[in-house]
Amino acid sequence: MASSSFSGRRGPRPARKSPTPLPLDLDHTRLSRELEEIRQRELEIRKEQEEMQRKVADLPRQIEERERKQKELMRMRAVMTATQDDVFSQPRDKRYASGRKSISHRRMTRPEERSAKLQFLLLCVILAVFLFFLCKSLPH
Repeated sequence: MASSSFSGRRGPRPARKSPTPLPLDLDHTRLSRELEEIRQRELEIRKEQEEMQRKVADLPRQIEERERKQKELMRMRAVMTATQDDVFSQPRDKRYASGRKSISHRRMTRPEERSAKLQFLLLCVILAVFLFFLCKSLPH
């Protein structure tokens, strides 16, 4: 009796020993994994580079748009201040933004000085007229 099984077949196969990977195979798999990681990182870097190039190419348009908006805002402020001025003064000089409150006071322009002098003289005349009528209305 060569076989101990009922069917007359040979006995179970002997268990194979799991082949131990050679050191070269381990190095090869490690290197291929590292190579794949490097390729993935390279793709990420290329995508970032393309995105940065798009941003750099788009930068002049953004700067132009920002400057245009600033000019439009300055124009709107100039129109607003020109309509809010009183009767005696000339329209404000457009070189100075009226919305900004600066700590240092700027010097008045000649037309502004002229207008301020005219207003002062007119107010002095009106005050003199009021004083004159007040003195006239007092009983002696």
